[in-house]
Amino acid sequence: MALKSIGRMAIGVVLGAATLSTAHAQAETKFAAGLSWVNEDGSVLTVTSLAPSGQLSGTVTTQSGCGAKKAQPMTGWYYAGGTGGALTFTVNWEGCNSATAWTAQYSNATGAFRALWHLAMASGPVWNGIVAGANTFILQPVKRP
Repeated sequence: MALKSIGRMAIGVVLGAATLSTAHAQAETKFAAGLSWVNEDGSVLTVTSLAPSGQLSGTVTTQSGCGAKKAQPMTGWYYAGGTGGALTFTVNWEGCNSATAWTAQYSNATGAFRALWHLAMASGPVWNGIVAGANTFILQPVKRP
C-alpha cells in the first residue's frame, strides 16, 4: 500500500514538473524588435530594429533630468544565449552634453533585464564627471491595435 502511494506521488511530481516546464516554455519572451521595457525610474527602452548580426536601434525616454520625456535615439548590440542574452546600448543625450551606456543580462524566462550604466558628462576630467548606477527593466505589455 505504501509503495503504491509513493509511486502515485512520484508520477504526480513528474507530471507536475512537466506541466510547469511546458507553462514556463510558453511564458518565455525572446528579446526582439517591437518590444519596450520600463525601469523603476519610469524610463522606457523601445527596440525598433534588431539585425541578424545583433545590432539594435530604438529609443530611450527618461522621465527626469536633461532631455526628460523626449525619446532619444539608442544604438546597441544583443547576443542571444541559451536562456537569455547579453545586451549593451548607448544614448547620446541631445542638448545635454552627456552620453549613457548600459550593459545588461536579459532573461527569456522573465522578459526582464538587469543593467549597469555609466553616464559621462562632456567636460574635462572632474571627480563627478561620470555617474554610475543600476536598473531593472521590465517588459511592457504589447499594445494591440
